[in-house]
Amino acid sequence: MGMVGNAGAPPVVIQSGAATENNSLIKRTFGKYLAMSILITLSATLGMMIDNVIAGNLLGSGAVAAIGMSLSVFMLFSGCAGIIETGAVALCARALGNRDAQRVNALFSVSLLAALCAGVVLSVGGVVAADALATLLGATTGQLHADTAAYLSGICMGAFAIVLLQLLMGFTRLDNAPQLGMVAIIGMSVCDVAFNLVAVCVLGLGLWGMGAATALAYCVAVAICCTHFASKRNTLRLVNPLPHLGKLSSVLKVGLPGSLTRVTVMLRTFTFNWLLLVVASGAAVAALSMLSSVNSFASSVTIGVGQTATLLCGIFFGEEDRAALKATLRTGLRMGLMLSCALCAAVFVFAPQVVGLFGLDGEAAAFGVVAVRAFMLCVPIDLINQLFVSYYQSTGNVRAASAIAVGQSGLFAVLFALCTVWTWGAVGVWMSFLVGEAITLALQVVVACVLWKRRRAKAGSVDVASTLATGLPAPAGPVRASLLDKMMYLPETFQVDWLADQAFSCKPNIESVVECSRNVAAWCQAQGIDGRRAYLIPLAVEEMASNAVEHGFAKTKHPAIDVKLILKRDGTLMLRMRDNGAPFNPMDLDLSAADPYSAVGIRMLRQGVRGVEYQNTVGLNNVVVTLSASA
Repeated sequence: MGMVGNAGAPPVVIQSGAATENNSLIKRTFGKYLAMSILITLSATLGMMIDNVIAGNLLGSGAVAAIGMSLSVFMLFSGCAGIIETGAVALCARALGNRDAQRVNALFSVSLLAALCAGVVLSVGGVVAADALATLLGATTGQLHADTAAYLSGICMGAFAIVLLQLLMGFTRLDNAPQLGMVAIIGMSVCDVAFNLVAVCVLGLGLWGMGAATALAYCVAVAICCTHFASKRNTLRLVNPLPHLGKLSSVLKVGLPGSLTRVTVMLRTFTFNWLLLVVASGAAVAALSMLSSVNSFASSVTIGVGQTATLLCGIFFGEEDRAALKATLRTGLRMGLMLSCALCAAVFVFAPQVVGLFGLDGEAAAFGVVAVRAFMLCVPIDLINQLFVSYYQSTGNVRAASAIAVGQSGLFAVLFALCTVWTWGAVGVWMSFLVGEAITLALQVVVACVLWKRRRAKAGSVDVASTLATGLPAPAGPVRASLLDKMMYLPETFQVDWLADQAFSCKPNIESVVECSRNVAAWCQAQGIDGRRAYLIPLAVEEMASNAVEHGFAKTKHPAIDVKLILKRDGTLMLRMRDNGAPFNPMDLDLSAADPYSAVGIRMLRQGVRGVEYQNTVGLNNVVVTLSASA
């Protein structure tokens, strides 16, 4: 038996298992969107990975080194895409949590315009300045310079498509069409391989042809994503972006940490290329290029987990749901660590075979095996760091996200490499990835514990003053805090107007629905809710949940219903009901020809309440009912 109540109210007895946070919806939604998020992340560098494999097998290690020298520019494209996509999706998720469709459409239109403009500038500038860029990146003379310039002039033609693709995939995922991202990636991959083979083997266009083929493949992926915005399922609407250009600064600010990651990686790659040329050889640079592709693949898992967390945490932050935020972080850690550890073990064991895929041999292959095995040890730690970067972005803590992003992606790694490469040689570079991630995580934990201690000391004095002034218990976070609680850094105003709340999980059967309705009624009674609302809310829960059970779960593999009640300090009562059934707005139910004694709860909800709002986001029906104290 569970006991639920709040200070000053009698405890209410809730039947076992009925009053727990319904984490099953969060887990299933996270798992559903994780694969798509990984593919979105992978799309940013998948073209270069394919080029590396084909170049290594058809053109030799010199071509792989040239592509590796071009990686910094490719990361610049990815960084521009990331800053816009991450910021726009995080802010749109928050707006969805606040049920603000107009803001979502404004952000969608502004970010699309920004991505298009940035992409065109990068395309034109990259093609025109390809030769100068090759020199700037360290390929100053000889065949390496010629190959690098040729590849850059080809790939830069598709810079606008690379930037647009990442943004469009982010919005299709946000707009309940995550599967389209998989179609776009598959289409791009097939086209990239085919176009590359034609360019190299048939037309003899060499590295320029490979770059141009990859650019064209990205254009194909963009065209596939655009089909969603012409479909009936699309809920995103283009509006005139000019009146909303001020929102672009918020998009860039929230997306800044992701961009800092890519910019830092670009600088790290430039520094490591230079160090390896000085202390080792061109074979070590080819190994680093190969490692960058492995890194891109591994990072697609870690960043993909983070991007999924950004989407869900943005929504839950907009709803001010602390428990759901914590459940999302736990789910991300659990799923992410399982995937990253499995990936780490597999690649570590089969490192020679992985290196062989890129066509490296001799000294380059020897460097490559050591590099891959050393790097893979950092992937699970990178997962934790990346998850918190994404979480802080979604909750508006840009400073914390930026600090972690810079630390994990290059600062500490470069410092370690600069200190050790002169004695350890290339091994100092390979080990720097693990050291950089570990130092970043350790500093996070230390800073979180120190700040939590200071915050609790400050909150203690404020709580006493608030209680004396109002006679009401002051809001506060968990007293017995786990490390995860300490690292969440929620603002002091978070849930400040909540007096009490309770979540109920409801199984997809009528018996559980009736039980949930009774528990909702018992909770309302325990909180002193007035008779009309205490009667109306349980009745509405029973009818809406019964409708979902009877009609909404026919094609749902693992149906679940989540009910949450929130009592605010001004007496307002909110009911939030969420399920993963077929899209259906109970307020659209046609009651004109129905039995006048049916759907009593829904009929009453349509009369005299402050608001009933519905939206379908990330595949979940979400109904929010607000009843004022005077209802």
